Amino acid sequence: MKNYEYKPDDHKFETLGEFKIYLSCGANVGFEYNGIEYGIEGHNNNFDIWIYDKGDIANNLTLEEVLDYKLDGVQIRDLILSAEITERIM
Repeated sequence: MKNYEYKPDDHKFETLGEFKIYLSCGANVGFEYNGIEYGIEGHNNNFDIWIYDKGDIANNLTLEEVLDYKLDGVQIRDLILSAEITERIM
């Protein structure tokens, strides 16, 4: 059996629509932006955004609120396709 080699490009989202569908199915996403590791987790169409090792920074958001949420002044919808995806859990 061959060991899996992590390649960040294998986890990137191709489109914003793909990202939205992924989250709406209840999946979790971890990503790094400006040197900070963030996560988005969904439960029953409510989403939480958190910083690794620091905890939640937003709770009970709709999907659109997640997309509009700003990290360092940039909406998630504008950064997620270029951010390094560190985790995709279905």
